[in-house]
Amino acid sequence: MCKYKSPYIGHPTRKVNGIEQNTGALGHGLPICTGIALAAKIDKRSYRVFTLMGDGELPEGSNWEAALSAAHYKLDNLCAVVDKNTLQITGATAAVMNTDPLGEKWKAFGWSVKEVNGNDVDELKAAFAALPFETGKPSLIIAHTTKGKGVSFMENETKWHHGVPSKEQYEQAQQELDAVLESLMNN
Repeated sequence: MCKYKSPYIGHPTRKVNGIEQNTGALGHGLPICTGIALAAKIDKRSYRVFTLMGDGELPEGSNWEAALSAAHYKLDNLCAVVDKNTLQITGATAAVMNTDPLGEKWKAFGWSVKEVNGNDVDELKAAFAALPFETGKPSLIIAHTTKGKGVSFMENETKWHHGVPSKEQYEQAQQELDAVLESLMNN
């Protein structure tokens, strides 16, 4: 939780296992990962590089510079995932700065693109298992998600981008998420 001395703050931090770079300044994840993927190619290393971005940070110009560079250098060891939930802190992404049609833009930049239901773990697993989507091209997964999925009063509500629930709301959310988890475990 986003509490004092917790590693789980509002933006990724290297204090969380598996996170290699703090990217609280939006638009830096893809450029950093492009550099890491390029270094792997130059060093003839076999590892794959992943970055997760929100659709609300895509208007940052550094993302598009990195997208061009990744395609130019044929970084098929790079996978970017866009959490396309259509909301950001100040409202709907289409109203703040429309980046649609998203898939077509990335394809025009030289990426191989798959669109999935990002709330469906099996679809996500299948997309990751298919990497790279095309040899010689970086891969992009556009994960169409619902912000706040599974919590009735949070779903598709902009105010919960950075909102803090009351104790009662937290308990209700926990109950609703527990019910979703139980349903998934029984299927």
